[in-house]
Amino acid sequence: SDPIEGDQFDFEALGDTDYLIVSTSSCLGFPPSNFIDFSHQLKLAAATNPGCLDHMRHTVWGNGDERWRATYMSMPRYVDRLLEECGSTRFYARGESGEPHAPTGADGCSVEEWTTGAWEAMLESGREDKINRALAVSWDALWDYQSSRIHHDVTEWGLQDLVRQSRRYVLPGGPSSFAAVGSEHGKMMANLRAEEE
Repeated sequence: SDPIEGDQFDFEALGDTDYLIVSTSSCLGFPPSNFIDFSHQLKLAAATNPGCLDHMRHTVWGNGDERWRATYMSMPRYVDRLLEECGSTRFYARGESGEPHAPTGADGCSVEEWTTGAWEAMLESGREDKINRALAVSWDALWDYQSSRIHHDVTEWGLQDLVRQSRRYVLPGGPSSFAAVGSEHGKMMANLRAEEE
């Protein structure tokens, strides 16, 4: 299907999704403004219902700016980890703009190089009837032959951190069916909104 901007994506559609390719950057370690709601839903699902996306395969492309060294590539790395925590199987090594990428042999990977490999890997993994977890690509596979020029760090954030940073006190549509939450989530959002006022 056609690409969909992060917050325009219906998170519930992941129930019928076989393959997900995510492209994102970071904003001081947090998701960019057009990816906050998706990230909120993903973090909530990973925290409350690990394994809920075990029918799915994914990969991630990351963009980043080296001038923001401390949080460089943090969101692409974190969303990749959260998808794995939700049970999704990585079918191709995450790509990071300008960073080493073992599967392509690139010292500084471009989106064009990465995309070619990702499509080939998706077609290859699609030949299997069932997801073979033994063939899952590891989170750090992109660095199999060369380390990152900057660092391998990930800035992990909690839901309260995300809500405070984004100032989004309402999650459109509420928590997805993948999240196993009760009233605690709504109370947290209301308390954070009250703190702001």
